[in-house]
Amino acid sequence: MKFIKFFFSKIFFLNLFIALVLLIAGLFILDNYLDNITRHGEKVVVPDVIKKKVNELDSNLISKGFRYEIMDSVWERKLPKGIVIDQKPAPGDSVKQGRKIYLTINARSDKMITLSIGSIINGTSTTNGAMEYLSSIDVQHDSTIFVPHDWNDIVLGFQDVNGKKLKDGDKVKAGSKIRLIVGHIGGEKIRTPKVLGLPLKEAVKLLKKSLLNVSPIEIGDGACVEGVDSSLAKITLQRPACGNEIKIGKEVSIFYSCDTTLKINTQCK
Repeated sequence: MKFIKFFFSKIFFLNLFIALVLLIAGLFILDNYLDNITRHGEKVVVPDVIKKKVNELDSNLISKGFRYEIMDSVWERKLPKGIVIDQKPAPGDSVKQGRKIYLTINARSDKMITLSIGSIINGTSTTNGAMEYLSSIDVQHDSTIFVPHDWNDIVLGFQDVNGKKLKDGDKVKAGSKIRLIVGHIGGEKIRTPKVLGLPLKEAVKLLKKSLLNVSPIEIGDGACVEGVDSSLAKITLQRPACGNEIKIGKEVSIFYSCDTTLKINTQCK
């Protein structure tokens, strides 16, 4: 009976009130403690490390409370080696501090290409076929050297720009320039193709397919900034002029400009 009366006494309600106050205070303190531990709701902006070198990542990420992991490495010949080319989350995204940033970098060493040219130099492949093969493996055709042979336009060999003979299985850097050794009976002439007004890349391709060597020259107006953009560079002059008869293997000089306002006379002279 006394036990039941205790539940209705002032002492019980006083103790209950004190217990509730302590419980609420404890929950409030615990909630704030967890917020401080987890930084609940706190967001930070992801730094931009695109184009940064790998050895700069600690100062750009670690020092700012981020972690990072290099997830992939690709090879882009036209970009500097060892720089970041992609990141996730993206620059400017809001994330929790301490978030891991996943990076893709450009390879820190040159990509090496293994030549598979045994079937090309067996006396059946043409110059165009060899040039297409070089383009497919990210190697550039530098020039064509013609040597006496019983047949025209037969690929007899490859060499680097230093004159070293290349054989099947040799390794070269991607983007390297390679010369073709091509058989030619001799004396054959062709009319120089017209490349006036054409984009530089297209003009070079057309002349090389005609078994001519090419010497591209910027006209010196300074319009091609930071290298040549083949979509802007146009041929303004060619020597020998289009339509002239020249021997196969001779060099054609083509003059180009990136000035889109320049008026080009495309008539053969």
